[in-house]
Amino acid sequence: MADSGPTYTGLVLAGLERDPGRVAIRWGEEALTARECLDGVYRTARALAGAGLGRGDGVTVLAGNRPEAVLVRLAANLLGCRVAMPHPDGPVGESVALAGFAGTSALVFDPARCRAAAEGIARALPSAGLFALGPSELGVDLSAAAASRSPDPLAPRFRPQDVMAVRFTGGTTGRPKGVLRRFARPPRPALLSGSTFLLCTELCHGGGTTADLALAAGGTVVLQEAFAAEAVLAAIERFRVSRVYLPPHLLYRVLDHPLLRATDTGSLRRVTYTGCPPSPRRLAEATRRLGRVLHQTYSLTECGPVTRLGPDEHLDPRLLSTAGRPFPDTEVRIVDEEGTVLPVGRTGEICVRTPTAMVGYWRDPELTARVLRDGWLHTGDLGSLDAAGYLTVAGRRPMAIVDGHNVFPRDVEEPLRAHPEVREAVMFATAGPDRLERVHAAVVTGPGSRATAEELRRWARERVGPRCAPDSVLVLPGIPLTGAGKPDLDALRALATSSQERTVIPTGAREGV
Repeated sequence: MADSGPTYTGLVLAGLERDPGRVAIRWGEEALTARECLDGVYRTARALAGAGLGRGDGVTVLAGNRPEAVLVRLAANLLGCRVAMPHPDGPVGESVALAGFAGTSALVFDPARCRAAAEGIARALPSAGLFALGPSELGVDLSAAAASRSPDPLAPRFRPQDVMAVRFTGGTTGRPKGVLRRFARPPRPALLSGSTFLLCTELCHGGGTTADLALAAGGTVVLQEAFAAEAVLAAIERFRVSRVYLPPHLLYRVLDHPLLRATDTGSLRRVTYTGCPPSPRRLAEATRRLGRVLHQTYSLTECGPVTRLGPDEHLDPRLLSTAGRPFPDTEVRIVDEEGTVLPVGRTGEICVRTPTAMVGYWRDPELTARVLRDGWLHTGDLGSLDAAGYLTVAGRRPMAIVDGHNVFPRDVEEPLRAHPEVREAVMFATAGPDRLERVHAAVVTGPGSRATAEELRRWARERVGPRCAPDSVLVLPGIPLTGAGKPDLDALRALATSSQERTVIPTGAREGV
């Protein structure tokens, strides 16, 4: 390589080489040693190279939490390819759009879980190579092709400043944005050696990065295909898990599971959470029941962890509503709409300066220029700093975070507006006692409409799936407006809270609707 310095892929491969006999990945009853993982990476890299892939090509991986997905990502990066990983269970249309947007030269997919999306991508991108992780009538069986290749080490073909990944994030408008990450990696945060990390959230999100870092530190990754509280507890006890990532809504499910009391969780050293504002009451409960293991970070796809609240800080009730203080190499400031730095206690936009900031947005230089200014990343999130440097995140509106996923107005409003009897649709969100957000919608229907709230809710669910479907729908004679002529979200929240049936009969509607 022409350049020098630590690289993300280099650190992971070096971590696997450090103790090749250890178990590096567990998946169900399957256990792969570090040596077997390295062999898989080198064999797969040679199979992809034999198909013509190399430095600068785009590889999209559409798969869940399975060992092959971890190894193929490393293999593609070893060749200098840029890797994108959409959500494996996203709508087919979204997967097709993101594959095209990412500049896909080759698609690697799980034929059992992602066949429909792969077929859509194949039709939309006929020149892209197709590789299945197992037998499939669609594309080449990459596992079989790799099996016949040499497991000997392969020299890296990337350079530190090359683009390693396009990581998708919704952004403030819900349009797909691709965050560019280079191979070069600053030496932070410090790697924790010998840990056993349980990944029960999607590999394509932040937990996947933690899994890579666990391998780089000589540890073990326990993969679970999806979150289930009972399975998480069983894995913690059986495999002596020391680290796990649990967004607040999943942490609460673990706390509420009846088996927690009988489970030995003494191996836990760090339970990391991020993604949405937590409930201070439930955080205090988690510390009582799991011990001094909670570790909060305020993180963004654009730059990784910004602030942290450590286990001991979780013992102070006054700090549980904060996101902690910045990492030592990171600066945070709060600015107003004109960019003026605000004093302590004032709420404004959170801006960050950190060595792990993104290169920019894929194929969007204008947005990059707006977000990255004079070395500062403008996050679009609102927050404030106190005199001790603790950050309180106020959130981002009108976006909502539901079960750890960003839900934007267009996700809810557009399918409702497509209903033939709907004239207007507005999304709003409410938060319960645990501060978990739920999405709702208010609609105005045409004269004489017979559409009911439940019918409209089903209509939306069928088109966007459960993640973005509104919890309830208010059918109103008109959308309440503020003095500025914008939808009055506070009034809508009050209506949703006070209405037991979640339905208001429109003016002029027929009885019984």
